[in-house]
Amino acid sequence: MKEKDSRYTYVIFALLCLIIFNIGTIFISAKGEKMEADVKPVFSQENIIKEKEDFFVFLFSRTSSAMSLYNKQVSDGIKWEEYFYNKNQLRDRFKDFFKAQFPSIIPFEKSKKENLQDPDYEDMNEVSVAVEDFIVIDKVDEYEDLITISDSEGNISYENLPKPLNIKPLKIDKEIPYILIYHTHGTESYSEIQKGVHHTTDRAYNITTIGENVAGILEDKGHKVEHITTYHDIPSYNKSYTRSLNTATEALQKNNNLKLLIDMHREGIELKDSSVKNNLDKYIDKFTTEINGKTVATFFFVIGPDTPNKEEVLNFAKYFKTISDIIYPGLCNGIHIKPRGKFNQFLSDHYMLVEMGSNLNTMEEVTETSKLFAELLDIVLQNIIE
Repeated sequence: MKEKDSRYTYVIFALLCLIIFNIGTIFISAKGEKMEADVKPVFSQENIIKEKEDFFVFLFSRTSSAMSLYNKQVSDGIKWEEYFYNKNQLRDRFKDFFKAQFPSIIPFEKSKKENLQDPDYEDMNEVSVAVEDFIVIDKVDEYEDLITISDSEGNISYENLPKPLNIKPLKIDKEIPYILIYHTHGTESYSEIQKGVHHTTDRAYNITTIGENVAGILEDKGHKVEHITTYHDIPSYNKSYTRSLNTATEALQKNNNLKLLIDMHREGIELKDSSVKNNLDKYIDKFTTEINGKTVATFFFVIGPDTPNKEEVLNFAKYFKTISDIIYPGLCNGIHIKPRGKFNQFLSDHYMLVEMGSNLNTMEEVTETSKLFAELLDIVLQNIIE
């Protein structure tokens, strides 16, 4: 125990020395630099360093030449307008380097593990390139024997669609909203591959308009829908799930009849990744299919394995995928079970986190998909509403 205490005493003492040294360095630099009093950078270090981890990154990069070089290398090329969407990845890479240099300092790793239960942790890796870390369900075996072909040409009537398995009936008041559509990452956008812009508040290009399309079609079919277009990923992805959780919880408190929740996203593909650059056509093909002679975007579901109602949420996604596979084969790209996370799915057993296309799709392709998705959801609802 004494050895452990002495180690922490040494760490605390070292940190104090670094802080004192850093304050002196800053003071000397400030006195030596000749800057006009009224000139301020657009992004000052004081604005960037808002969190504890950011402070340590800043502190140690100034007091270690190796860390300063590493920090410069990993941050080189990141534009300020992209900073909000990259700073978590940058910080993680820097922390990895820090831990490698100081393996005896364990709290960094400990706090990371503790954050597995925190919705904020789910914001750490927003852009997906590969799916090797997912469990992907491409085929729902439970419904295979329940699919009935109605004629010799292979046409399936809606009356012969399989009934849901292991899904609780949806008990609702049909006179007030019972469907909630919202967007944890509302700035996710389409149609801007060449410009490299994949987040915008312009509703002509982002996911909120797709949500509006789905809501409008459902309402035309007689369903009651509340659609929230609040941007939860501004100014950054960090804590966007926490902010959307607050929004959804507030909506549920105002109206406990909201039983079907849809968090609508679009998948993100990192175009700067070499594997994507070299296989761009393959990725574009993955997120498009042809339905009724039109090129449309595909969609898929995401399941958080840490949510306590995982099985209920998974069964709901399986039934939707089954209906989609019967009516529009190839439209649903499967069910992706992430290696960790809750994604706020504990809010309802009838919950969908759906990725509508990707940043490789055009707005027109996803708009067509929104029509098909709403049609499928209408059919699913007819079979689960009590």
